[in-house]
Amino acid sequence: MLKKIITILLIPFLLQCTSKSYSITKQSKLAGTWYPDNAQQLSQLISSLTRNAKHHAINHTPMIIVPHAGYTYSAYVASKAYGAIVTYKPDIIIIIGPSHYEQFTGFALPVYDAIATPLGTIPVDKKTVQKLSANNNFVFNNKAFEPEHSVEIQLPFIQYLFPGIPVIPILTGSTTPDTAKEAGCHLLYAIAHYKKPLFIISSDFTHHGPRFFFTPCSNSNKSKQMQCIKQGDQQAIDYILSCDADKLYDYCKKTGITICGVNALIFGLSIYEKVTTKQLAGYATSADITGDFDNTVSYAAIVIDGMLNTQAKPYANNQPSMLSDNDKAFLLSLARQSIQSYVLSKKPFHYSGTIPEACLHNAGAFVTITIQGNLRGCIGYIEPIKPLYKTVIECAASAAISDPRFEPLSPEEYSTIRIEISVLSPLKKISSLDELTPGKDGLVVVKGNRRGVLLPQVAQEFNFTKEEFFQQTCNKAGVYPFEYDSIIMYTFTATVFHERTPSP
Repeated sequence: MLKKIITILLIPFLLQCTSKSYSITKQSKLAGTWYPDNAQQLSQLISSLTRNAKHHAINHTPMIIVPHAGYTYSAYVASKAYGAIVTYKPDIIIIIGPSHYEQFTGFALPVYDAIATPLGTIPVDKKTVQKLSANNNFVFNNKAFEPEHSVEIQLPFIQYLFPGIPVIPILTGSTTPDTAKEAGCHLLYAIAHYKKPLFIISSDFTHHGPRFFFTPCSNSNKSKQMQCIKQGDQQAIDYILSCDADKLYDYCKKTGITICGVNALIFGLSIYEKVTTKQLAGYATSADITGDFDNTVSYAAIVIDGMLNTQAKPYANNQPSMLSDNDKAFLLSLARQSIQSYVLSKKPFHYSGTIPEACLHNAGAFVTITIQGNLRGCIGYIEPIKPLYKTVIECAASAAISDPRFEPLSPEEYSTIRIEISVLSPLKKISSLDELTPGKDGLVVVKGNRRGVLLPQVAQEFNFTKEEFFQQTCNKAGVYPFEYDSIIMYTFTATVFHERTPSP
Protein backbone atom coordinates (compact mmCIF):
# COMPACT_ATOMS: atom_id res chain seq x y z
CA MET A 1 0.00 0.00 0.00
CA LEU A 2 1.19 3.49 -0.75
CA LYS A 3 2.40 5.47 2.24
CA LYS A 4 2.18 8.88 0.67
CA ILE A 5 -0.04 10.59 -1.84
CA ILE A 6 1.14 9.96 -5.37
CA THR A 7 2.28 13.09 -7.11
CA ILE A 8 1.98 12.45 -10.81
CA LEU A 9 4.24 13.90 -13.43
CA LEU A 10 1.71 14.80 -16.09
CA ILE A 11 2.95 14.52 -19.66
CA PRO A 12 0.79 15.48 -22.57
CA PHE A 13 -2.75 15.87 -21.35
CA LEU A 14 -6.12 16.24 -23.04
CA LEU A 15 -7.86 19.51 -22.42
CA GLN A 16 -11.39 20.36 -23.55
CA CYS A 17 -13.04 23.74 -23.85
CA THR A 18 -15.84 25.11 -21.78
CA SER A 19 -19.32 25.28 -23.29
CA LYS A 20 -19.22 29.04 -23.83
CA SER A 21 -19.13 30.08 -27.46
CA TYR A 22 -15.68 31.18 -28.57
CA SER A 23 -14.43 30.87 -25.00
CA ILE A 24 -11.00 29.90 -26.27
CA THR A 25 -9.71 31.61 -29.41
CA LYS A 26 -6.30 30.89 -30.86
CA GLN A 27 -4.59 34.08 -31.91
CA SER A 28 -2.63 34.38 -35.12
CA LYS A 29 1.07 33.50 -34.95
CA LEU A 30 1.84 34.34 -38.59
CA ALA A 31 0.10 37.62 -39.45
CA GLY A 32 2.65 40.29 -40.28
CA THR A 33 5.39 37.78 -41.11
CA TRP A 34 4.07 34.90 -43.17
CA TYR A 35 1.18 36.89 -44.62
CA PRO A 36 -0.11 40.50 -44.37
CA ASP A 37 -1.52 41.62 -41.04
CA ASN A 38 -3.65 44.30 -42.68
CA ALA A 39 -7.12 42.93 -43.47
CA GLN A 40 -7.60 45.06 -46.58
CA GLN A 41 -4.20 44.18 -48.03
CA LEU A 42 -4.76 40.51 -47.26
CA SER A 43 -8.17 40.48 -48.94
CA GLN A 44 -6.82 42.29 -51.98
CA LEU A 45 -3.97 39.81 -52.30
CA ILE A 46 -6.23 36.77 -52.20
CA SER A 47 -8.72 38.42 -54.56
CA SER A 48 -6.04 39.24 -57.13
CA LEU A 49 -4.59 35.73 -56.97
CA THR A 50 -7.89 33.85 -57.33
CA ARG A 51 -9.82 36.26 -59.58
CA ASN A 52 -8.73 34.74 -62.87
CA ALA A 53 -8.20 31.17 -61.74
CA LYS A 54 -9.46 28.36 -63.93
CA HIS A 55 -12.55 26.89 -62.31
CA HIS A 56 -12.81 23.15 -61.84
CA ALA A 57 -16.19 21.44 -62.21
CA ILE A 58 -17.06 19.78 -58.87
CA ASN A 59 -19.51 16.92 -59.16
CA HIS A 60 -18.84 15.06 -55.93
CA THR A 61 -16.60 15.93 -52.95
CA PRO A 62 -13.42 17.94 -53.56
CA MET A 63 -10.06 17.78 -51.89
CA ILE A 64 -7.31 20.28 -52.59
CA ILE A 65 -3.64 19.91 -51.77
CA VAL A 66 -1.95 23.24 -51.13
CA PRO A 67 1.41 24.44 -49.75
CA HIS A 68 1.90 26.12 -46.39
CA ALA A 69 4.97 28.30 -46.74
CA GLY A 70 4.85 32.08 -46.32
CA TYR A 71 2.65 33.77 -48.90
CA THR A 72 5.67 35.22 -50.72
CA TYR A 73 6.60 31.68 -51.69
CA SER A 74 3.39 29.68 -51.72
CA ALA A 75 0.33 31.91 -52.17
CA TYR A 76 0.48 31.95 -55.97
CA VAL A 77 0.60 28.15 -56.17
CA ALA A 78 -2.06 27.72 -53.47
CA SER A 79 -4.37 30.12 -55.31
CA LYS A 80 -4.44 27.75 -58.30
CA ALA A 81 -6.16 25.13 -56.16
CA TYR A 82 -8.36 27.51 -54.19
CA GLY A 83 -9.37 29.37 -57.33
CA ALA A 84 -10.33 26.10 -59.02
CA ILE A 85 -13.06 25.41 -56.45
CA VAL A 86 -14.48 28.89 -55.78
CA THR A 87 -17.88 27.86 -57.15
CA TYR A 88 -18.17 25.04 -54.61
CA LYS A 89 -20.25 25.88 -51.54
CA PRO A 90 -19.01 23.75 -48.62
CA ASP A 91 -20.87 23.47 -45.32
CA ILE A 92 -17.79 22.24 -43.43
CA ILE A 93 -14.07 22.47 -44.14
CA ILE A 94 -11.61 19.90 -42.84
CA ILE A 95 -7.99 21.09 -42.78
CA ILE A 96 -5.39 18.35 -42.43
CA GLY A 97 -1.77 19.34 -42.00
CA PRO A 98 1.47 17.95 -40.61
CA SER A 99 2.82 18.75 -37.17
CA HIS A 100 6.23 20.37 -37.67
CA TYR A 101 7.16 21.04 -34.04
CA GLU A 102 5.57 18.33 -31.90
CA GLN A 103 6.08 14.61 -32.39
CA PHE A 104 3.26 12.19 -31.66
CA THR A 105 1.50 9.15 -33.05
CA GLY A 106 -1.86 9.48 -34.76
CA PHE A 107 -3.90 12.64 -35.23
CA ALA A 108 -4.16 15.73 -33.05
CA LEU A 109 -7.27 17.80 -32.34
CA PRO A 110 -7.42 21.36 -31.01
CA VAL A 111 -9.14 22.60 -27.87
CA TYR A 112 -9.91 25.99 -29.48
CA ASP A 113 -13.41 27.18 -30.17
CA ALA A 114 -12.16 29.54 -32.86
CA ILE A 115 -9.04 30.83 -34.59
CA ALA A 116 -8.36 34.50 -35.30
CA THR A 117 -6.67 36.08 -38.33
CA PRO A 118 -6.71 39.68 -39.63
CA LEU A 119 -9.88 38.73 -41.53
CA GLY A 120 -11.76 37.90 -38.34
CA THR A 121 -12.55 34.82 -36.32
CA ILE A 122 -13.24 31.45 -37.89
CA PRO A 123 -15.26 28.97 -35.79
CA VAL A 124 -14.08 25.44 -35.01
CA ASP A 125 -16.78 22.76 -35.10
CA LYS A 126 -16.30 21.58 -31.51
CA LYS A 127 -19.14 19.04 -31.57
CA THR A 128 -17.57 17.13 -34.44
CA VAL A 129 -14.12 17.47 -32.88
CA GLN A 130 -15.54 15.87 -29.75
CA LYS A 131 -16.98 13.08 -31.90
CA LEU A 132 -13.58 12.46 -33.42
CA SER A 133 -11.96 12.20 -30.01
CA ALA A 134 -14.04 9.08 -29.29
CA ASN A 135 -11.58 7.15 -31.42
CA ASN A 136 -8.13 6.69 -29.94
CA ASN A 137 -6.41 7.57 -33.18
CA PHE A 138 -7.45 11.15 -32.39
CA VAL A 139 -6.19 12.96 -29.29
CA PHE A 140 -6.45 16.52 -28.03
CA ASN A 141 -3.02 18.10 -28.31
CA ASN A 142 -3.05 21.84 -28.06
CA LYS A 143 0.72 21.92 -27.64
CA ALA A 144 1.05 20.76 -31.25
CA PHE A 145 -1.35 23.40 -32.58
CA GLU A 146 0.06 26.39 -30.72
CA PRO A 147 3.13 27.06 -32.94
CA GLU A 148 1.92 25.18 -36.05
CA HIS A 149 1.69 27.01 -39.39
CA SER A 150 0.32 24.28 -41.66
CA VAL A 151 -3.27 25.01 -40.59
CA GLU A 152 -3.19 28.76 -40.00
CA ILE A 153 -1.65 29.58 -43.38
CA GLN A 154 -4.82 28.23 -45.05
CA LEU A 155 -7.30 30.25 -42.99
CA PRO A 156 -7.21 33.61 -44.84
CA PHE A 157 -8.01 31.85 -48.13
CA ILE A 158 -10.86 30.01 -46.43
CA GLN A 159 -12.22 33.13 -44.75
CA TYR A 160 -12.15 35.16 -47.97
CA LEU A 161 -13.57 32.49 -50.28
CA PHE A 162 -15.91 30.65 -47.90
CA PRO A 163 -16.91 33.17 -45.22
CA GLY A 164 -18.63 31.87 -42.10
CA ILE A 165 -17.97 28.18 -42.79
CA PRO A 166 -16.67 26.31 -39.72
CA VAL A 167 -13.48 24.29 -39.84
CA ILE A 168 -12.18 21.09 -38.31
CA PRO A 169 -8.37 21.36 -37.98
CA ILE A 170 -6.42 18.10 -37.72
CA LEU A 171 -2.67 17.67 -37.37
CA THR A 172 -0.99 14.42 -38.32
CA GLY A 173 1.78 12.73 -36.43
CA SER A 174 3.37 9.45 -37.44
CA THR A 175 0.96 6.99 -39.04
CA THR A 176 0.65 4.12 -41.52
CA PRO A 177 -1.79 3.59 -44.39
CA ASP A 178 -3.80 1.11 -42.30
CA THR A 179 -4.06 3.50 -39.37
CA ALA A 180 -4.92 6.35 -41.72
CA LYS A 181 -7.72 4.29 -43.26
CA GLU A 182 -9.14 3.53 -39.83
CA ALA A 183 -8.97 7.20 -38.84
CA GLY A 184 -10.45 8.19 -42.21
CA CYS A 185 -13.44 5.94 -41.64
CA HIS A 186 -14.05 7.55 -38.29
CA LEU A 187 -13.69 11.02 -39.79
CA LEU A 188 -16.31 10.26 -42.43
CA TYR A 189 -18.63 8.93 -39.74
CA ALA A 190 -18.12 12.05 -37.61
CA ILE A 191 -18.96 14.44 -40.47
CA ALA A 192 -21.76 12.35 -41.97
CA HIS A 193 -24.35 15.00 -41.04
CA TYR A 194 -22.73 17.46 -43.43
CA LYS A 195 -23.78 17.43 -47.08
CA LYS A 196 -20.91 19.28 -48.76
CA PRO A 197 -17.55 18.86 -47.02
CA LEU A 198 -14.34 20.29 -48.40
CA PHE A 199 -11.02 18.65 -47.55
CA ILE A 200 -7.84 20.71 -47.56
CA ILE A 201 -4.51 18.92 -47.28
CA SER A 202 -1.68 21.24 -46.29
CA SER A 203 1.66 19.99 -47.58
CA ASP A 204 4.86 21.27 -49.11
CA PHE A 205 6.83 18.93 -51.35
CA THR A 206 10.55 18.20 -51.60
CA HIS A 207 12.86 20.10 -49.26
CA HIS A 208 16.23 19.78 -50.99
CA GLY A 209 19.67 20.92 -49.92
CA PRO A 210 22.14 20.77 -47.03
CA ARG A 211 19.77 22.81 -44.88
CA PHE A 212 17.26 19.95 -45.08
CA PHE A 213 19.80 17.10 -44.98
CA PHE A 214 18.45 15.79 -48.29
CA THR A 215 20.72 16.13 -51.32
CA PRO A 216 20.14 13.26 -53.80
CA CYS A 217 19.83 15.71 -56.69
CA SER A 218 22.91 17.83 -55.96
CA ASN A 219 24.53 18.87 -59.20
CA SER A 220 26.72 21.75 -60.28
CA ASN A 221 24.33 22.12 -63.19
CA LYS A 222 21.38 23.79 -61.48
CA SER A 223 19.06 23.04 -64.39
CA LYS A 224 19.70 19.30 -64.04
CA GLN A 225 19.37 19.55 -60.27
CA MET A 226 15.96 21.16 -60.52
CA GLN A 227 14.89 18.63 -63.13
CA CYS A 228 15.84 15.84 -60.74
CA ILE A 229 13.84 17.43 -57.89
CA LYS A 230 10.82 17.86 -60.14
CA GLN A 231 11.00 14.24 -61.27
CA GLY A 232 10.98 13.07 -57.65
CA ASP A 233 8.00 15.28 -56.89
CA GLN A 234 6.20 14.13 -60.03
CA GLN A 235 6.37 10.49 -59.00
CA ALA A 236 4.77 11.36 -55.66
CA ILE A 237 2.18 13.54 -57.41
CA ASP A 238 1.30 10.65 -59.75
CA TYR A 239 0.55 8.44 -56.73
CA ILE A 240 -1.56 11.22 -55.26
CA LEU A 241 -3.50 11.73 -58.48
CA SER A 242 -4.20 7.99 -58.61
CA CYS A 243 -5.31 8.17 -54.99
CA ASP A 244 -2.92 5.39 -54.01
CA ALA A 245 -1.98 6.03 -50.38
CA ASP A 246 -0.10 2.74 -50.06
CA LYS A 247 2.21 3.43 -53.00
CA LEU A 248 2.77 7.01 -51.86
CA TYR A 249 3.71 5.78 -48.40
CA ASP A 250 6.07 3.13 -49.78
CA TYR A 251 7.65 5.60 -52.21
CA CYS A 252 8.33 8.16 -49.49
CA LYS A 253 9.69 5.53 -47.14
CA LYS A 254 11.95 4.03 -49.81
CA THR A 255 13.37 7.28 -51.17
CA GLY A 256 13.33 9.38 -48.02
CA ILE A 257 11.84 12.21 -50.06
CA THR A 258 11.21 15.18 -47.79
CA ILE A 259 7.51 15.82 -48.36
CA CYS A 260 6.59 17.28 -44.98
CA GLY A 261 2.86 16.51 -45.27
CA VAL A 262 3.11 12.91 -46.41
CA ASN A 263 1.10 11.61 -43.45
CA ALA A 264 -1.56 14.26 -44.05
CA LEU A 265 -1.68 13.17 -47.69
CA ILE A 266 -2.04 9.51 -46.76
CA PHE A 267 -4.85 10.40 -44.36
CA GLY A 268 -6.65 12.50 -46.96
CA LEU A 269 -6.37 9.96 -49.75
CA SER A 270 -7.74 7.23 -47.48
CA ILE A 271 -11.24 8.73 -47.41
CA TYR A 272 -11.96 8.30 -51.11
CA GLU A 273 -13.58 5.25 -52.64
CA LYS A 274 -13.22 6.52 -56.20
CA VAL A 275 -11.59 9.55 -57.81
CA THR A 276 -13.53 10.91 -60.77
CA THR A 277 -11.43 13.92 -61.77
CA LYS A 278 -7.98 15.15 -60.81
CA GLN A 279 -5.65 17.95 -61.79
CA LEU A 280 -2.19 19.27 -61.03
CA ALA A 281 -3.14 22.93 -61.02
CA GLY A 282 0.21 24.47 -60.15
CA TYR A 283 3.83 23.75 -59.29
CA ALA A 284 6.79 25.94 -58.30
CA THR A 285 9.85 26.02 -56.08
CA SER A 286 11.26 28.56 -53.66
CA ALA A 287 14.19 29.02 -56.06
CA ASP A 288 11.77 30.67 -58.48
CA ILE A 289 11.48 33.48 -55.92
CA THR A 290 14.83 33.56 -54.15
CA GLY A 291 17.23 32.33 -56.82
CA ASP A 292 18.76 30.05 -54.19
CA PHE A 293 19.16 26.67 -55.87
CA ASP A 294 21.25 25.18 -53.07
CA ASN A 295 18.32 24.94 -50.65
CA THR A 296 14.88 24.71 -52.23
CA VAL A 297 11.33 23.79 -51.28
CA SER A 298 8.77 22.61 -53.83
CA TYR A 299 5.09 23.57 -53.85
CA ALA A 300 2.21 21.88 -55.65
CA ALA A 301 -1.48 22.67 -56.05
CA ILE A 302 -3.65 19.61 -56.70
CA VAL A 303 -7.41 19.33 -57.10
CA ILE A 304 -9.19 16.01 -56.64
CA ASP A 305 -12.90 15.30 -56.99
CA GLY A 306 -14.40 11.97 -56.13
CA MET A 307 -16.76 9.82 -54.15
CA LEU A 308 -16.11 9.23 -50.50
CA ASN A 309 -15.95 5.77 -49.00
CA THR A 310 -19.67 5.19 -48.44
CA GLN A 311 -18.91 1.90 -46.73
CA ALA A 312 -17.03 3.65 -43.96
CA LYS A 313 -18.11 2.52 -40.53
CA PRO A 314 -17.23 4.15 -37.22
CA TYR A 315 -14.47 2.39 -35.39
CA ALA A 316 -15.29 1.79 -31.78
CA ASN A 317 -13.08 3.39 -29.19
CA ASN A 318 -10.24 0.97 -29.05
CA GLN A 319 -9.46 1.55 -25.40
CA PRO A 320 -8.60 -1.88 -23.97
CA SER A 321 -11.54 -2.31 -21.59
CA MET A 322 -10.74 -5.91 -20.70
CA LEU A 323 -7.23 -7.10 -20.00
CA SER A 324 -6.81 -10.80 -19.40
CA ASP A 325 -4.55 -12.15 -16.69
CA ASN A 326 -2.06 -13.02 -19.42
CA ASP A 327 -2.21 -9.44 -20.76
CA LYS A 328 -1.52 -8.06 -17.28
CA ALA A 329 1.36 -10.46 -16.73
CA PHE A 330 2.80 -9.47 -20.12
CA LEU A 331 2.67 -5.76 -19.27
CA LEU A 332 4.21 -6.27 -15.83
CA SER A 333 6.99 -8.28 -17.46
CA LEU A 334 7.65 -5.49 -19.96
CA ALA A 335 7.78 -2.91 -17.17
CA ARG A 336 10.20 -5.07 -15.19
CA GLN A 337 12.46 -5.64 -18.22
CA SER A 338 12.42 -1.94 -19.11
CA ILE A 339 13.47 -0.92 -15.59
CA GLN A 340 16.11 -3.64 -15.46
CA SER A 341 17.61 -2.57 -18.78
CA TYR A 342 17.88 1.09 -17.76
CA VAL A 343 19.00 0.56 -14.18
CA LEU A 344 21.41 -2.37 -14.61
CA SER A 345 22.60 -1.92 -18.20
CA LYS A 346 22.02 1.80 -18.84
CA LYS A 347 20.29 0.86 -22.10
CA PRO A 348 16.74 1.36 -23.38
CA PHE A 349 14.65 -1.77 -23.62
CA HIS A 350 13.25 -2.89 -26.96
CA TYR A 351 10.68 -5.65 -27.27
CA SER A 352 10.51 -7.63 -30.51
CA GLY A 353 8.28 -10.57 -29.58
CA THR A 354 4.58 -11.23 -30.07
CA ILE A 355 2.27 -8.59 -28.58
CA PRO A 356 -1.23 -9.46 -27.32
CA GLU A 357 -4.02 -7.70 -29.24
CA ALA A 358 -5.28 -5.75 -26.20
CA CYS A 359 -1.82 -4.28 -25.67
CA LEU A 360 -1.57 -2.91 -29.21
CA HIS A 361 -4.35 -0.34 -28.75
CA ASN A 362 -3.53 3.21 -27.66
CA ALA A 363 -4.17 3.77 -23.96
CA GLY A 364 -3.11 6.05 -21.16
CA ALA A 365 -1.28 4.33 -18.33
CA PHE A 366 0.88 4.98 -15.25
CA VAL A 367 3.65 2.84 -13.84
CA THR A 368 4.18 3.10 -10.08
CA ILE A 369 7.28 1.78 -8.30
CA THR A 370 7.26 1.14 -4.55
CA ILE A 371 9.81 -0.23 -2.08
CA GLN A 372 8.32 -1.79 1.06
CA GLY A 373 5.10 0.07 0.42
CA ASN A 374 6.75 3.48 -0.01
CA LEU A 375 6.50 5.37 -3.29
CA ARG A 376 9.75 5.29 -5.29
CA GLY A 377 8.54 6.65 -8.63
CA CYS A 378 5.39 7.17 -10.67
CA ILE A 379 5.20 8.40 -14.25
CA GLY A 380 2.47 8.09 -16.86
CA TYR A 381 0.42 9.36 -19.74
CA ILE A 382 -3.13 10.53 -19.24
CA GLU A 383 -3.66 10.59 -22.99
CA PRO A 384 -3.94 7.45 -25.15
CA ILE A 385 -1.16 8.64 -27.44
CA LYS A 386 0.76 5.38 -27.87
CA PRO A 387 0.07 1.64 -27.97
CA LEU A 388 -0.34 0.38 -24.42
CA TYR A 389 2.75 -1.83 -24.45
CA LYS A 390 4.93 1.10 -25.60
CA THR A 391 3.42 3.36 -22.95
CA VAL A 392 4.27 0.82 -20.24
CA ILE A 393 7.85 0.34 -21.47
CA GLU A 394 8.48 4.08 -21.61
CA CYS A 395 6.76 5.01 -18.35
CA ALA A 396 8.40 2.19 -16.41
CA ALA A 397 11.86 3.47 -17.33
CA SER A 398 10.86 7.07 -16.61
CA ALA A 399 9.40 6.15 -13.22
CA ALA A 400 12.71 4.47 -12.33
CA ILE A 401 15.13 7.14 -13.48
CA SER A 402 13.26 10.38 -14.30
CA ASP A 403 10.75 11.07 -11.51
CA PRO A 404 11.97 14.53 -10.35
CA ARG A 405 11.04 13.79 -6.72
CA PHE A 406 13.56 10.96 -6.43
CA GLU A 407 17.12 10.07 -7.29
CA PRO A 408 17.39 7.53 -10.12
CA LEU A 409 16.78 3.99 -8.94
CA SER A 410 20.05 2.30 -8.00
CA PRO A 411 21.09 -1.25 -8.96
CA GLU A 412 21.03 -2.13 -5.26
CA GLU A 413 17.39 -1.06 -4.98
CA TYR A 414 16.27 -2.86 -8.11
CA SER A 415 15.72 -6.26 -6.47
CA THR A 416 13.45 -4.72 -3.82
CA ILE A 417 10.98 -2.84 -6.02
CA ARG A 418 7.37 -3.69 -6.64
CA ILE A 419 5.68 -2.58 -9.86
CA GLU A 420 2.08 -1.47 -10.26
CA ILE A 421 0.41 -0.54 -13.54
CA SER A 422 -2.76 1.54 -13.93
CA VAL A 423 -4.39 1.42 -17.38
CA LEU A 424 -6.71 4.39 -17.80
CA SER A 425 -10.09 4.84 -19.40
CA PRO A 426 -10.75 7.90 -21.60
CA LEU A 427 -11.28 11.15 -19.70
CA LYS A 428 -14.83 12.24 -18.92
CA LYS A 429 -15.55 15.89 -18.27
CA ILE A 430 -17.70 16.55 -15.20
CA SER A 431 -19.44 19.72 -14.07
CA SER A 432 -19.88 18.89 -10.39
CA LEU A 433 -18.24 16.89 -7.61
CA ASP A 434 -21.55 15.05 -7.39
CA GLU A 435 -20.36 13.09 -10.43
CA LEU A 436 -17.17 11.96 -8.66
CA THR A 437 -16.95 8.61 -6.88
CA PRO A 438 -13.79 8.44 -4.73
CA GLY A 439 -12.06 5.09 -4.87
CA LYS A 440 -13.57 4.35 -8.27
CA ASP A 441 -12.68 7.51 -10.19
CA GLY A 442 -9.36 9.23 -10.71
CA LEU A 443 -9.50 12.99 -10.98
CA VAL A 444 -7.88 15.62 -13.19
CA VAL A 445 -8.25 19.34 -12.45
CA VAL A 446 -7.28 22.08 -14.90
CA LYS A 447 -7.06 25.83 -14.57
CA GLY A 448 -5.25 27.56 -17.41
CA ASN A 449 -1.87 25.89 -17.84
CA ARG A 450 -1.98 24.36 -14.35
CA ARG A 451 -3.21 20.81 -13.95
CA GLY A 452 -3.02 17.97 -11.50
CA VAL A 453 -4.07 14.35 -11.39
CA LEU A 454 -4.57 11.66 -8.75
CA LEU A 455 -5.18 8.00 -9.49
CA PRO A 456 -8.30 6.27 -8.09
CA GLN A 457 -6.32 4.17 -5.61
CA VAL A 458 -5.10 7.28 -3.79
CA ALA A 459 -8.60 8.09 -2.50
CA GLN A 460 -9.05 4.46 -1.55
CA GLU A 461 -5.73 4.33 0.33
CA PHE A 462 -6.45 7.42 2.40
CA ASN A 463 -10.23 7.03 2.60
CA PHE A 464 -10.74 10.51 1.14
CA THR A 465 -14.17 12.04 0.78
CA LYS A 466 -14.85 13.56 -2.64
CA GLU A 467 -14.15 17.01 -1.21
CA GLU A 468 -10.81 15.89 0.23
CA PHE A 469 -9.91 14.14 -2.99
CA PHE A 470 -10.72 17.29 -4.96
CA GLN A 471 -8.65 19.42 -2.56
CA GLN A 472 -5.62 17.13 -2.80
CA THR A 473 -5.82 17.11 -6.60
CA CYS A 474 -6.01 20.92 -6.58
CA ASN A 475 -2.87 20.93 -4.44
CA LYS A 476 -1.09 18.92 -7.12
CA ALA A 477 -2.22 21.41 -9.76
CA GLY A 478 -1.17 24.42 -7.69
CA VAL A 479 -4.68 25.89 -7.68
CA TYR A 480 -7.00 26.83 -4.84
CA PRO A 481 -10.13 24.76 -4.26
CA PHE A 482 -12.13 27.97 -3.77
CA GLU A 483 -11.55 28.66 -7.48
CA TYR A 484 -14.03 25.84 -8.07
CA ASP A 485 -16.17 27.75 -10.56
CA SER A 486 -13.23 28.30 -12.93
CA ILE A 487 -11.69 24.83 -12.62
CA ILE A 488 -12.28 22.21 -15.31
CA MET A 489 -12.58 18.65 -13.97
CA TYR A 490 -12.27 15.24 -15.59
CA THR A 491 -12.72 11.78 -14.16
CA PHE A 492 -11.38 8.46 -15.35
CA THR A 493 -11.30 4.89 -14.14
CA ALA A 494 -8.30 2.60 -14.03
CA THR A 495 -7.57 -1.09 -14.30
CA VAL A 496 -4.92 -1.53 -11.61
CA PHE A 497 -2.68 -4.57 -11.23
CA HIS A 498 0.70 -5.23 -9.63
CA GLU A 499 3.40 -7.74 -8.98
CA ARG A 500 2.62 -10.01 -6.03
CA THR A 501 6.13 -9.79 -4.63
CA PRO A 502 9.38 -8.16 -5.72
CA SER A 503 10.49 -10.24 -8.68
CA PRO A 504 14.02 -9.46 -9.92
